[in-house]
Amino acid sequence: MNNNVNRPITKNFISITGIILVFSGIVFFMENLLQTGWLLVLLPVAIGIMFYYTGIKHHRNSLVYLGSFIGTLLSTLIFVFYFIQNLDVYQILGMFFLCLGIAWLFIFAGFYLIKQKVAFWMFSPFLMSIMLGFTFLQSEKRFLDFLFFIGLGIGVSLLGYGLYWRLFGLVIPGSLIIGIIPGIYNAWADPALNNPLIQTGIMLVWFALGWGLITIFSRVQTLQFVWWPLIPGGILAMVGWGLYIAGNPQSAVGFIGNTGSIGLIIFGIYILLMKRGIHR
Repeated sequence: MNNNVNRPITKNFISITGIILVFSGIVFFMENLLQTGWLLVLLPVAIGIMFYYTGIKHHRNSLVYLGSFIGTLLSTLIFVFYFIQNLDVYQILGMFFLCLGIAWLFIFAGFYLIKQKVAFWMFSPFLMSIMLGFTFLQSEKRFLDFLFFIGLGIGVSLLGYGLYWRLFGLVIPGSLIIGIIPGIYNAWADPALNNPLIQTGIMLVWFALGWGLITIFSRVQTLQFVWWPLIPGGILAMVGWGLYIAGNPQSAVGFIGNTGSIGLIIFGIYILLMKRGIHR
């Protein structure tokens, strides 16, 4: 019985392997003849498409995975080493992780076409790959840069999982991480802010906004007003404002106004959610 089940898989794999070998031979022959260079880049893309299409047609997740990774990662590496010679290691890693995120998008689409279900668990590897790519490409590669992008990706992932699966236990840490990570980054990434009172005040106010996000996203899960996050959030905001005022009284009005406007936005969103009746 197991042999009968595995026979179509083996047959399909042998068939696509033969097609790939024939196609690869043609591509190498044409490249040696024409000396274009770009045919070698198209080769892994074509091979990935073959595996991907076969996986969807015959409902084989393993072929979808294989086709997605071959078509994106291998073609990217070939493109980098053949056409772009002046990239440093960080830029190569950035392109690699961005393409890895694209590969997870193709896997997500293939899984949906095969199973007719949303594999939301793929959201985290997709987002983390994109965040790592941006860290290597767009940041200064400091510890705080990695902490910001990776931490923000973890927070958004936890929040997304909590909202999708309606698990309030994931919404809470996701909201807090989304609040505290930008606070740490904005407080200590700028060399001009060398006052510990200002830095701690900025961090605490951002952390307070994270507690406010818990109240907002609780509206997606229940009709009841979840008020308890406002207690630590309000305390942290008051302490943060006080520290900032003590460290930089000249800019206190602008800082309080900016953070207060963000708080108004948060509770405005909550009221809109309450009006629309988004609940479990």
